Amino acid sequence: MDKNTAKIERFITFKVADHWFALPLGNVLKVVNCPPSDQGGLITLGMVKLGAHTIQLLDLSKIFGLRADVAAPSKASFLLVLRSTQKTLWGIALETPPDLLELPLTALQPVSADDRFVSRCPWISHMAVVSAQGGSRTLSRLDLTAVLEKLTPLRSA
Repeated sequence: MDKNTAKIERFITFKVADHWFALPLGNVLKVVNCPPSDQGGLITLGMVKLGAHTIQLLDLSKIFGLRADVAAPSKASFLLVLRSTQKTLWGIALETPPDLLELPLTALQPVSADDRFVSRCPWISHMAVVSAQGGSRTLSRLDLTAVLEKLTPLRSA
């Protein structure tokens, strides 16, 4: 491999409230159509039933303290299915379809280690500005392990 060739990684990108997030493709088990409530889609209750699996949803708006006037979608069209290192299934309900994006790792800049920022956003590991339709967007790369660790006490309570 040429030393000048930047390593490319694939990400699933998606929008929550007014923010764009990225997860490495390896963190996403699958993207599916979200079932309606009469088929197991209990979005407002924070869970979805897919086949034999009950999937707890991550309300990123609430977890990240994003805009208070933007709640988690009550009707979602898409579901990102994630698997934790403990093999637990989690989901992120989305109103719009996620995108697959290939990014050179050099485009991702580590988040500042400044204590004030880290204590407020420990689940964001990197940021990147990417060209998008009609302009650019800032992507925050999620550290899925950190997000799920934050929720572990809630789940076992």
